[in-house]
Amino acid sequence: MSVLRAQGLGKIYSSKGNVVYKALEDIDLQVEAGEFVGVMGPSGSGKTTLLNLLATIDRPTSGTIEINGVNPVKLIENKLALFRRRELGFVFQDFNLLDTLSIQENIILPLVLEGMKPASILQRLSPIAEMLGISAILNKRTYEVSGGQKQRAAIARAIIHQPSLVLADELTGNLDSKAAKDVMDALKEMNEKLKATVLMVTHDPFSASYCERIVFIKDGKLFSEIRKGGNRQAFFQQILDALSVLGGNFDDVPFARA
Repeated sequence: MSVLRAQGLGKIYSSKGNVVYKALEDIDLQVEAGEFVGVMGPSGSGKTTLLNLLATIDRPTSGTIEINGVNPVKLIENKLALFRRRELGFVFQDFNLLDTLSIQENIILPLVLEGMKPASILQRLSPIAEMLGISAILNKRTYEVSGGQKQRAAIARAIIHQPSLVLADELTGNLDSKAAKDVMDALKEMNEKLKATVLMVTHDPFSASYCERIVFIKDGKLFSEIRKGGNRQAFFQQILDALSVLGGNFDDVPFARA
């Protein structure tokens, strides 16, 4: 079953001087339930624009998006906010945790907003915190834990309300290689054990090697797609090969940490 279906997706930005910039053009993308899909491309290729459209933060100029059979563009503002809160989970590069709350309070926020009973919230929290290896830091504040622990807390928050789709944006961008590996191991485990459907935008071939399928974008258009065949190491090499064909600016990519 398709959780996400985007057809003919396009986004055009125009400035006051009537300069038209095509950020995305004719993108077709389908993500099945339980899939872990990566989106890669050089800087300025349209990855962030695509993510903003799928996250319902921005509206497409052309084409349609369906998440769980619903076209969010057709929803009025308050219904859209509710749809976003219930159907989508977000993990960002800069964690987006609230410093005034404990790690536990940050994670359970989506359930509190839904009015779930405290006993049910704790039932939902315990196994996820254990799986992510953050049970011991639940009562700490965000400034008392490491970047990797913050990101695993952010993953827990993105998944605790059982959204249809988790959208991750450069989630290892601010982490060292050990923390990045821990975070990607955690996200993969969530994907496999909880059947979470994940779409991740990344510059990093190491992070991308955890995906089952990678879609490459260049100049706002779909360029190619590869699927994981064998082990992660072989897939990592496949990704490097695909990136070298893709070209563009990948100077900021940490190539040496597979």
